[in-house]
Amino acid sequence: MANLPNGHPVPFRGKTYTLEITSTLGKPMVKIEEERLMVNFYAPHPKVPVQVPLVKWYRQRAKEYLTQRAAFWSEKMGKAYNKIFIKDQESRWGSCSSLNNINLNWRIIMAPDEVIDYLIIHELAHLQEMNHSRRFWRLVGQYDPSFKKHVKWLRENGRGLFLILPKLPVSIINKVTFYC
Repeated sequence: MANLPNGHPVPFRGKTYTLEITSTLGKPMVKIEEERLMVNFYAPHPKVPVQVPLVKWYRQRAKEYLTQRAAFWSEKMGKAYNKIFIKDQESRWGSCSSLNNINLNWRIIMAPDEVIDYLIIHELAHLQEMNHSRRFWRLVGQYDPSFKKHVKWLRENGRGLFLILPKLPVSIINKVTFYC
C-alpha cells in the first residue's frame, strides 16, 4: 500500500485540508490545525502507512458526529432507531435493518454536513418505509427538501471518498496506537 504523500488534499465534513505528515517525540496523533490535517508519527515509521492513523481518526470522528446527528434527526423525525453502527463498507453509504439498526459508512464524515444529514434522514426514513417508494422519497423530502442535490453530490463525489482511504485489513489498523 502506497502512503498518501505530504500535501495530499483530504476532506473532512466538506472542507478540504492539506495532509501534513511529521515526526514527533511525543504521542503519535492526528489533529486538525488551521488548514492542515496533521499526522504525527514517532520518528519515521516506514512500516505503517499514513492511512492507518487517518482511518482511525476518521472512524472516531464519524462515530462521534454521526451518532450526534442521528440522535438529532431521530428526535426531529419521531423515528426511534435501536442502535447505530459505524461500518467500513466497501461501496454502501448506509443501511437500515429490520431490527431498526442504522448502519453508516464512516467515510461519509468526509462529505459536507448537509450530505451527512441527508444520509441519516434517508436511513431513518427507512424505519417507516423499507423501500424507495414515492412515500419514502416524500418523507425524505419533508426533512431534506434539497435531497436530490445531496444524492447528486454523492453520485458525483462518493467514489472519490472511497479512493482516498480504501478499506484496510483489520490487522494493519490494529498494528499501531494513535491518539485521536
